[in-house]
Amino acid sequence: MSKVKSTSQLQAENAVAGLLSRVLPGCGKSNSGKKKQSEGSKKGSKAQLIDRHLKERISLQKRDALKIKRKEKKIQYNKVKHQKLEDKKLEQAAKLKVLEKHRADGTLTSREKLYLDKLLKKNIQAAKSWSLDDADREELSELQNFILSNSAESKNAIRSRKRRSRVKQFKENIRESTNNVADYKYPGLTPGLAPVGLSDEEESSDEEQRVDAY
Repeated sequence: MSKVKSTSQLQAENAVAGLLSRVLPGCGKSNSGKKKQSEGSKKGSKAQLIDRHLKERISLQKRDALKIKRKEKKIQYNKVKHQKLEDKKLEQAAKLKVLEKHRADGTLTSREKLYLDKLLKKNIQAAKSWSLDDADREELSELQNFILSNSAESKNAIRSRKRRSRVKQFKENIRESTNNVADYKYPGLTPGLAPVGLSDEEESSDEEQRVDAY
């Protein structure tokens, strides 16, 4: 029934359009052209809308890809930076172990002492400018104690070595002086032995002279 109605409606519209075209030439064509133009503009606007949506989607995808790339780059940078810091800590710990061994052996060089002084100053400055947690504060305290004890012990070791050297040199000087006096009075004799044929009177006279000299 509806099909018959739509067919009759279409026929009626065509009849009206034909009548109008005969009465008013160009009217039917104009309406038909406007209809086609309207349909074309609708299709064009839909195409433009789809194209605009596609462009926006592509732009968002590019923006998201750029954000992801930057984020990955930042993560990689932080990873490399963290690895460098860990390597530096391990290297510093190894150096401190070597320096601790040298300190225990009393063989610290001036260059190693200078390195310890610089390291101490650097950590003190870092402690003033950073907010350290408990682990870092404890590590810094241990390092400072190690460097300070190293400085005190190295100074004591140097003083002790100098004192031993002076005592040794003093003993050698006394020994050389004794040998020189003995050789001067009785050349060719062993120190402490009297020459063969020396009378008791001469020996007693020498002892008296030594007593008088004192």
